[in-house]
Amino acid sequence: MARLLRYCGWLLLVCAAPASAHVYDHMFGNGFEVIADRPATDAEAARFLTQATFGPTAAEIAKVRQLGYSEYLNQQMGLPVTLERPTVEAVINARTIGSQSIGQTQRYNRWFWVATYGTDQVRQRTAWALSQIFVISDQNGAISQDYIPMTEYYDLLARGAFGTYRSLLEDVTYSPTMGKYLSHMHNRKHSTSTEPDENYAREVMQLFSVGLIQRNLDFSPVLQAGQPVPTYDQTTVTETAKVFTGFTYSDAPVGSAPLHNGANFYANPATTEAEYARMACWGSELFPISGSNNGSQFMYHDVGTKVLLAGITLPVNQSCHDDVSGALDNLAGHTNVAPFIARELIQRFVSSNPSPAYIGRVAAKFEDNGLADHERGDLGAVVRAILLDTEARTPPVSATAGKLREPLLRLTAMWRAWGTQAQPLDAYGEVKMVGNVNFLSSFGQRPLSSPTVFNFYEPDYQQPGTFANANLYTPEFQVTNESTVYSFANGMYSFSAQAFVGMTGTVPVDRPLLMLTELTTLAHNGDYQGMVDLADLRMLYGSMSKSTTGQPNMNTYLFNMLDNMSGATDAERAWSLVYLVAISPEFAAQR
Repeated sequence: MARLLRYCGWLLLVCAAPASAHVYDHMFGNGFEVIADRPATDAEAARFLTQATFGPTAAEIAKVRQLGYSEYLNQQMGLPVTLERPTVEAVINARTIGSQSIGQTQRYNRWFWVATYGTDQVRQRTAWALSQIFVISDQNGAISQDYIPMTEYYDLLARGAFGTYRSLLEDVTYSPTMGKYLSHMHNRKHSTSTEPDENYAREVMQLFSVGLIQRNLDFSPVLQAGQPVPTYDQTTVTETAKVFTGFTYSDAPVGSAPLHNGANFYANPATTEAEYARMACWGSELFPISGSNNGSQFMYHDVGTKVLLAGITLPVNQSCHDDVSGALDNLAGHTNVAPFIARELIQRFVSSNPSPAYIGRVAAKFEDNGLADHERGDLGAVVRAILLDTEARTPPVSATAGKLREPLLRLTAMWRAWGTQAQPLDAYGEVKMVGNVNFLSSFGQRPLSSPTVFNFYEPDYQQPGTFANANLYTPEFQVTNESTVYSFANGMYSFSAQAFVGMTGTVPVDRPLLMLTELTTLAHNGDYQGMVDLADLRMLYGSMSKSTTGQPNMNTYLFNMLDNMSGATDAERAWSLVYLVAISPEFAAQR
């Protein structure tokens, strides 16, 4: 304390900061002691940032080295969320007024901007991971033109990235966008002509919470007589579907005929806001049917008993809200959730094949965050556990460690590595990030555009051949083949060779420009090894293959390429280096 007071005497202005300053915005998170988890090298910091963010930058590398891993995460988790919807909504409104076309491009531009420039990198990286678990997609006709609602859904994931799993599951369930995508919006109870739609009931169990078979904490299957035990059966799906009936827009009219008749349940929302506002879930409310001779009324939510997962029963005549709350408690409280979510998030951040012990440690943190409140399902604690675990922080030794880097993460990492410069706002307030590139055909990936609810790739996918024979999981290889490798290389060319400050010819205005001044300066001085070393740090966190025995290696090949580019300009050497690293197998593999 005495040391702190003396230090305050030297930094009076700092210590006099208002008490309302955010808990994470402080200088003394690690006291005056040696920071135990401070990375020893820039390369170690860059490797951590490759896992935790959309790519390392020189500034973030320096920050991690100064703060250490834990305090860096503390500060990141304390930052306010960078939202997408307000910007997309403003741009689309402006373009509509200006009689300009609107579409998903406005959403993509904002997503790439946030991924590249957003300060809350860990939160946004977590939201991206969650979007591949709680999947919606513009490939589904029901929401293919819901440009603003889809950005609101992504913001929902970003806001809930460090909250509790149970709260996030509820927000996802009540999202009108999810309701339209998995068809529990306007879902009706049993009648002589209809049965409840089972789509959401099935996917909320199979993909969002418990999976198909019962698991131990380390994700190993629970066995009976040597066989896996199913988590649920078709009867459970049918019973759970009854819960998700009675959903509609929050401002859909309810009242007496003739203005508020039963047809309004299917009517368009009264306001645009309701397209992305939280759905209403009506239980005992009755909808008068216009034109009915006997004045009969119709109720859309099933108020009967429902036997759910693990035999839990919801009583008769509960409100829709109470039924949904009970069902979500039932799902979120299941023992499968911790290992199920732990494993999928580890795969998105660190490794396609985490050890059972790694999954078990993260799942245990899901069960109890280790803080005074012993909260279950603390997603912030789960993310910290994933990124700080010894299997994440120890340099990989096993050939099975790590993962294939997602195509979009390779692009954002390249952008962030070289301080990419976004083009100025256009007349409608939009920042151009993606140009005319078709990301689904070029990269096999696009934000919230997976072909199915099973994401771009499944967590249990095994690439046929060497990987499958070794029983290794390779999710990202599901979008990697001869065609996509070729198209990815072409796509990256348009974001490197054709987009950098100092290029000759017409400067493109529909995508960011790479800032390659450091590389061109080294090239001008003939320091080709310095160029390779800088690319190694910025893009490969120091992992580029090198050899002292004359064996083929990436470092030597790149140096020789630069050295043999007779007559090339400094800029040509710079972008050629960046482009070749960006399409290399070593950049694709995150170790």
